[in-house]
Amino acid sequence: MRTTRREPSIKSSMLNSITWFVLLPLFAALLVLCVLMQHSVSQGIAEAYQLMFAQNVREINSAILQANYVSSTMITYTENSQLLKDYYDAPTDYQKNIAAKKIREMILNCNVSGIGSFGGELIILTNDGYLISSDKIVAVPHELYEEDWYQRMVEKGRDPYWDPQICQMFDRGGTGDYVAFGRALIRYQENQYGYALVLFPDRLFTGFGSDQRYQKGVMAMFSSDGRFLTGGNQHFSHETMAELLKKWQESGERQGNYGDYFVMGSVLSNSKNVVLYVGNRHEIFEQSEQIFAYLGIFMTVSTVVFFGIAISISRFITEPILFFTDRIRLIEQSTPQDLALERNHFQETRVLEEGMLGAQRRIHLLLEEVRQEAVMKEKARFDALKAQINPHFLFNTLNAIRWKASINGDQEVADILLNLGVLLNETYKNDEEMETIYDAVHILEAYCKIMQVRFGNQVEFFFVIPEELEEYLIPRFCLQPLVENSFIHGMSHVDKGVIALRGELKGENMELTLIDNGSGLRGKALDLSVREEGNKRGITGIGLSNIHKRIQMLYGEQYGLSVDEKAEFGFKVTLRIPAVKRGTKDDKGTDNRR
Repeated sequence: MRTTRREPSIKSSMLNSITWFVLLPLFAALLVLCVLMQHSVSQGIAEAYQLMFAQNVREINSAILQANYVSSTMITYTENSQLLKDYYDAPTDYQKNIAAKKIREMILNCNVSGIGSFGGELIILTNDGYLISSDKIVAVPHELYEEDWYQRMVEKGRDPYWDPQICQMFDRGGTGDYVAFGRALIRYQENQYGYALVLFPDRLFTGFGSDQRYQKGVMAMFSSDGRFLTGGNQHFSHETMAELLKKWQESGERQGNYGDYFVMGSVLSNSKNVVLYVGNRHEIFEQSEQIFAYLGIFMTVSTVVFFGIAISISRFITEPILFFTDRIRLIEQSTPQDLALERNHFQETRVLEEGMLGAQRRIHLLLEEVRQEAVMKEKARFDALKAQINPHFLFNTLNAIRWKASINGDQEVADILLNLGVLLNETYKNDEEMETIYDAVHILEAYCKIMQVRFGNQVEFFFVIPEELEEYLIPRFCLQPLVENSFIHGMSHVDKGVIALRGELKGENMELTLIDNGSGLRGKALDLSVREEGNKRGITGIGLSNIHKRIQMLYGEQYGLSVDEKAEFGFKVTLRIPAVKRGTKDDKGTDNRR
């Protein structure tokens, strides 16, 4: 089995060199620079968002601190606590109304001077079921005491309990625009004087600066136990915000990227609530992500430009060399004018041109001598075959000649005689119908080596036979006519011929395919059903149709030769027989399967 190694062309080598040593290092450097730039830009954007977020958190903490202070003054200031005590101790409704009026004035003063600056409002829920605000006192329904938020507020006692449902106690509208907390009014383990309810506008917790760059997300506030209090929108649902809060708490970082979201969070120092900012990561870091897009465009344009320049340069350099490469294949039929360049680009091509012209003259002389010698050898060979010499005498004589040639140092002649002896020995050794593929390929190799004397380097042979096929049986001299057909009909007018034989197993059958790049059928149909007369031009004199009939007689109509008449060039024929291994039943090809 012979294989040839194809060397890379100058053009492909130049393009590979530019790719590996220019483009790839350049792109690698650009990629590193792009990563550094993107990291720097992303870090700057994240720091700007973090500064704005920290400012909002400080404002929220300040508002909650003020609200805690105002609500605590209801009980810590002696004057305020006395008003509440007078309200509960009033013996008549008239005196209770007077105390309630004073409490409303106190609440108005707290709203205006304390929490009114951020839109907050304070009201008091008394123990006897009244709600006192800065402008009125109203009774609350009995169902209030059954509501969940009220029960939890009672359980929390003096600690603020945050719940959006508390907003319904105020006259500010629905719960969607406000958030509130409530706490019990208890002084030094004394009796409870009711509950202070404080209302906040939700813009205090969901606003995120006036700069449009920071409006690509929303803020939300959660209680210390993870309940959603306020914030979010149609793009960021409560469920999404809650899920991101859990991931943020598990990470332990101030900020981070979670899928398509950029998240910042902070635990409020004055309430233990959590404020969370969630934005679309791609929109926030759009500027940094565009760097990779610009890099991709630059790389694409650079690649096209570099390869365009490289192809132009390589074409300028390789054009004269490729000219000589094409002419070398036809050097036997070429004239000195065919090998002369119209214009030399380089000094080296001028030297190459002169050397090839001189080599052409010497090659023509040598080819003529080889032709005459080949004619003499062929004539002697056919004369010997016609003489019907005794095979043993012929083998002994060939061995004696080969031995003599080896002694005289003419190894080429000795090798030719050795291969000829292999052919004749296989022809006359026995009358067995079957032989192994190993033996058949051995004969073909000897035959092809002999044919190299005739065709020189004009034809190359390839035998691709897996080792596992070597012990399978095939009718004798089935492959020889296929190869002879390629030489006789395909290689006569081919400058660089290739003949390849490939074997493979397909289920219970075996296929041996021969392919050449010769002249092929040239549109003609080949009828394998017509038996041919002996071919006097080959070694065996057996035609393809005879092989086809022989295979069908041995194995059946489904086997034999098949010619690919649709091949675009060259000739392709496939021999299909049952896969029979040596040593199974018999070796005559009858009912033998692998």
